[in-house]
Amino acid sequence: MIHVEQYGPVLAIRMARNFLWRPLWWTAAYWVDGILIDTGPACIANQLGRVLQRLPVEQIVVTHSHENQIGGLAQIHKRFPQAPIYASARALPTIEDPTRLRPQLYRRLLWGVPAPFTNVLTLDAIDNVIRSSKYTFRVIETPGHTPDHISLYEPTQRWVFCSDAFVYGRDDTWTPEADLFGVISSLRTLASLHPERLFAGDGRVSRTPLPELHEKIGDLVRLTREVARLEAARVRVPDMVARLFPGESVLQFWTMGHYSATHLIEACRSYNAIFAPLDQGEHSMPLSSANLSEPADSSDSSANLSADQGDLIR
Repeated sequence: MIHVEQYGPVLAIRMARNFLWRPLWWTAAYWVDGILIDTGPACIANQLGRVLQRLPVEQIVVTHSHENQIGGLAQIHKRFPQAPIYASARALPTIEDPTRLRPQLYRRLLWGVPAPFTNVLTLDAIDNVIRSSKYTFRVIETPGHTPDHISLYEPTQRWVFCSDAFVYGRDDTWTPEADLFGVISSLRTLASLHPERLFAGDGRVSRTPLPELHEKIGDLVRLTREVARLEAARVRVPDMVARLFPGESVLQFWTMGHYSATHLIEACRSYNAIFAPLDQGEHSMPLSSANLSEPADSSDSSANLSADQGDLIR
């Protein structure tokens, strides 16, 4: 299933396998001024190629090396063999050998298995800048969802193509490999860019991204604090799940435990452990409700007290 939406000069190409004519899990590629951002999953690569056949594809950029971003590389390259393909240097080993992903069964069913692909250049080779005839995109490192994750920022238009660095909704599940410290840091980086349009990995486009980014940061930081308080009270992880969530999500069942609230609690514990030595210092800052609020200029996340020591749990 493919659904195409237009946002000015940007095409959002949403893709999903369907069951009983209903999409199971959306993922997206974006096309703008000859640049294709991500290539979707292997199982929909032929359909994506048909969508793109009347469009110029002059460059291809991969945001990270998950199967729903790299799965279409081989097929799209066949259609547009002259288009250079760029990715983070950290993504290249997985793109060249997708068996490194070791995807769970649900991922293989949803997206298919990518073919190995070697014709990829590193973004470092072009100084982390993607230029088209009309736009200039800066490469922004946004690890957390994966270590190799990057986003693209167009400073004149204030567009951010963030793929899975930002996920809509309040988190109640997590994967064991995702890094919460990286996710929160990357969200702050994106907020500091003052974006006016945010193009997310599921194809949704935000027209009010800054408050949504700050809300996501605040939700995650508050959750880490709640976990720290419960851990200090010697509450066990299963009991934390029961207190902080209405139980495990149905996603935990369908992904055979890959996504779970338990993993999210463990991610919060790992996040808190980073700050624990600082928390014991005699000059550490006391926790107050002010630490949870946005700064006077909320457009600059780096000024938020919760950015570093303000994240410490008392």
